[in-house]
Amino acid sequence: MNQETVKKKLLIIKANSTSLGAVEGFLRNREWNIKSTTNLKEALIFLVQEQPQFVMVSIDHPNRKVRNLPKILTQAFPVCVIAFAETNSAASFTLLNNCNTEYILYPPVTGPAVERTVNKYYKDQQTRDSNPAFNRSGNTAEGSDGVISIKGQGSGEDVSSAHSILQQLLSGDDMSAMSSTPVGSSLSGVLSGDSLTQTPGLSAGNSGLGPDWARQQSPTDEHGSPFNPVGSLRNSSPGWAPLEQPAKHTDRPTPEQIENHPSATKKDSIILRGTKDALDKSCVKTSFADSEAIADSTNTSCIVVESPRFSGYLITAMGKDRQIDDMFIAKIRERLFRFLKENGETIEDSDPMQLKIKEVPFEDWALEQAEFLRKSVHNGHEVAMAFFPREDVKITTGSSADEEMASIHLNELAGDVAVEFNVYIYLPKNNKYVLYTPRGSKFFNVQKQRLQSQGVSNLHVLKAEIQDLDKYRAQNFLNEKIQLFEEKLKEKVSV
Repeated sequence: MNQETVKKKLLIIKANSTSLGAVEGFLRNREWNIKSTTNLKEALIFLVQEQPQFVMVSIDHPNRKVRNLPKILTQAFPVCVIAFAETNSAASFTLLNNCNTEYILYPPVTGPAVERTVNKYYKDQQTRDSNPAFNRSGNTAEGSDGVISIKGQGSGEDVSSAHSILQQLLSGDDMSAMSSTPVGSSLSGVLSGDSLTQTPGLSAGNSGLGPDWARQQSPTDEHGSPFNPVGSLRNSSPGWAPLEQPAKHTDRPTPEQIENHPSATKKDSIILRGTKDALDKSCVKTSFADSEAIADSTNTSCIVVESPRFSGYLITAMGKDRQIDDMFIAKIRERLFRFLKENGETIEDSDPMQLKIKEVPFEDWALEQAEFLRKSVHNGHEVAMAFFPREDVKITTGSSADEEMASIHLNELAGDVAVEFNVYIYLPKNNKYVLYTPRGSKFFNVQKQRLQSQGVSNLHVLKAEIQDLDKYRAQNFLNEKIQLFEEKLKEKVSV
């Protein structure tokens, strides 16, 4: 089956109404018909009436019953279900890894990543038609020989019965219809009668632990009440209470001072001029004095810049270590790339990546290690962008025995660092891939040394996860820069 021969229709069930804007725009530009909603009833009506070929389900949705939808929809409808996460947290990674569906997308979700998953689905359909004995779902099972192999899942249930279930469901707000009307034994008892509406006290931010857990984690005063440092300063006058204001740092450098700083521009270049132009045009300017200052940062966004003349990582940080908004960084990337192309540069297209780096004073680090640093103010938050040159921003992969796998050199993996993709070893005698280090686990230096001593120079990853490998390499590269910065600070202190 070729995806070009069918109408591309996609339903997205997400937790945050403002998320995935860049993804949806990317897909609509490629003639996808998209329905995106946080409302489950609205989503199920679209599912029954429009019969999309693909359904994306966010495991971060505040209604925990949504986590069971991938299994139900896969069994009940002829659709490809793709589970994804909107938050880059350990809880979301765990939910995705435990999700009972063949196709998953780890954050940050991008338009090209969705299309790669769709292409993988069609390839899997062809593979199953020709060779059902070897399918991939990301789930592993241990065979009789003790070797872990990758297996697929079974087929769905009767569609008309499933439609009947959903029609019963849509007549009320209750999930109990799904357990009261069987569509075969595999659906029985999957969901019980909890409301389809959002559960009180449940949000994506507290991982479903509810308000009681949040209160237990909050500091209290001597009376056992939640402690509020602002509220504790209330005046005796009736109705008076100070409003929390962003911290003002009168001694921090302004955007103009940063631009004139001798260490902020180590080399004048077209990428510097393009970054300044894109930043100025994308920011909603507000008062610098009242903005949230950039201090120590861990949450950053990365735009990969690659052209014949230069390449590297353009890193963005915001005040109070806020996570960068996907729409904002996508707007900067679009304007930057347009500027570069209009000025004669040939730019490789790429999507921004959300990175988690070691905590570092961003501006001081960038002044020391980056080629340039520029900053502005956007909606009350300082925003800074720094460019770190690197020649090999994209990984070079080799071929594997299976067309959906790619080989990478052992030296691409850093010792004692958690990987954000599954790492496999290929056993040619058994024609199987062994899961050596699962996503989220550390690849220890002792493992690397052992493989080297045994003459193993290549490991393997799924081609669908190469983008996660690029993110991993970028984080390791930047963390090495942070380590160099910290070492220089120690040298200055010791002198």
